[in-house]
Amino acid sequence: MLNLNCKIKVYETKDLKPSGKVYQFTHVRDISIQSSYKKFTDTATITIPKSIVTNQFSDSLGIEIANRSPIDFEQRSIHEFFKLDYYIEIFLGYDGEYKPAFRGYIREVKGDAPVQIVCEDMMYYLKKYKMIDSDSGSKKDKDKDKDKNKEAKKKEDKKNQITSNKSKNVSDPIAALKDRFEKIKVPFEVAKITTEKIGETVINRECNIAEFLKILKKDLKIYSYFRLEAAEEKGKTVFKSVLYITNNPYQYKEGEVNTFLEKYKNTEAKTPLSKKLLKKAISRTGVNDILSFFEKNETYIGEGRLRFHYNIIDDDLKVKEGEVKKIRVRAEVNYLNSNVPIAAEIGDPDGKLLKIFRYHNNTEELNFENAEEYDKKVEEIKAKMQVIAGLKIAGLKKTGLTGSITTFGEPFMRPLDKISLENAEEPEKNGVFQIEEIERKYGINGYRQIISLGRVLQKEK
Repeated sequence: MLNLNCKIKVYETKDLKPSGKVYQFTHVRDISIQSSYKKFTDTATITIPKSIVTNQFSDSLGIEIANRSPIDFEQRSIHEFFKLDYYIEIFLGYDGEYKPAFRGYIREVKGDAPVQIVCEDMMYYLKKYKMIDSDSGSKKDKDKDKDKNKEAKKKEDKKNQITSNKSKNVSDPIAALKDRFEKIKVPFEVAKITTEKIGETVINRECNIAEFLKILKKDLKIYSYFRLEAAEEKGKTVFKSVLYITNNPYQYKEGEVNTFLEKYKNTEAKTPLSKKLLKKAISRTGVNDILSFFEKNETYIGEGRLRFHYNIIDDDLKVKEGEVKKIRVRAEVNYLNSNVPIAAEIGDPDGKLLKIFRYHNNTEELNFENAEEYDKKVEEIKAKMQVIAGLKIAGLKKTGLTGSITTFGEPFMRPLDKISLENAEEPEKNGVFQIEEIERKYGINGYRQIISLGRVLQKEK
């Protein structure tokens, strides 16, 4: 029988940066970790006794070790070691091997006997910083703000009760995000940001970075999430928290998107756009970079293998053929010198219009003087919008499995990894699927992973 082991490291922090003071724990009652790219923030809950024992040689030791040792130990409260904003790492495994299961910050300490420690992943750090700094932005943006502030001051009453402008126009939100990350010196890595060009966006000055990322997800289906990635440092393998910001978390490739464009043609177009034009649009929208990104980075996609009646303890899987039926999505872009957006719709002609994705181009103007040039430009723009809409509807029309499987702590899996299922009595359950969510449970009842599955990546032949 394999022996369970866990290791929890708690770091004192200064300005949310881990310090050299660290406490280590190897015995807890229970650990529960929820991880999903869809839920924006991973969470962990640690249940631990109120009191622990320590000595001069080690900051903290498990109670079982203490009971077997001849050294005198001092009993201390767990509240001395687990405090709000402390940085925390959780490692789980079998027979002396440890896998990094969670990294983040302590959000809440509650309860008395036992104590519950509630933690959030590195997104907690981004909740502590505003998206707009007082002196951030380009000279053009600053000049705009100055003009708005002047107008606001003119409208102020004698008691000066009307505040100045509370929002800011940002011409390039993705560039602003990168600049902000660099300025606050985030304690994590940021992967290549893979999204289409968003265009000018209005941001509330009170909005923190995490709230802004939530807005991108709600309005444009741009997902932000952290993953623990392996890296080599001085000949050793280490794991780092990496932030991903992408509109293609499902890892669709160019061929798959082209299939969706062919199957769910533009519902507004009288004649279909040429494949040559669509291929050009894939390149110009940046979708090509998004699709090829996952092919180039081989370490991004983890792989696991599970077999029914062997290392799958239980399942409630159901086969699905598309999450929704009869829908359309629309992508449209507005130009400065036009009141009418240029749009493309993808989906079922008689389907419900589920979502409109709106973009703004404040750097170009349409040429209405030359009809031939205008028509050519509109066709190119519609091709771009069609590609973007095609990528969006692909996520809504995906096929695969719903439900979850329960397995042991190995193979160690993460959201967006791919898992191979074998030996199922129902043939539809055999194949390679993408993982959407994982719940880890560690404690007196053993170590389990409850894995929720998503789209099918490869069917069993």
